[in-house]
Amino acid sequence: MKFDKIHADGATCILFEFERTLDHAQVVGMAEVVKDAIEQDSELRLLLDLRKTETFELGAFLSSEGFLTSVRSIGPVSRYAVVGAPAIAAAAVESFGSILPLDSRAFDASEIIEARNWVLAAAN
Repeated sequence: MKFDKIHADGATCILFEFERTLDHAQVVGMAEVVKDAIEQDSELRLLLDLRKTETFELGAFLSSEGFLTSVRSIGPVSRYAVVGAPAIAAAAVESFGSILPLDSRAFDASEIIEARNWVLAAAN
């Protein structure tokens, strides 16, 4: 997993890029980055780039670290984008905004620039 942290319009934007196989170590690594950002910043925007990801390790998302960070991030995360996600994950991301206080969007793999611009832009 790689990530970039960019400050834009008063928010910290974290752009994650995942490897071919999304495994438990990458999920825990992402959780640590988000946890540190929550402690330092009031508004976060996240982009998860899954364009290179072909498989998901069984149980990759089943960790106490990942779950607790997800719960803690509900308030600070104002925008959440996923690029190149499988259809079922993309549908879940699209529905986040209707049940959580954040803007969420799923983008096709070809829309990485649009996704990045959307995450970096201030909400209207």
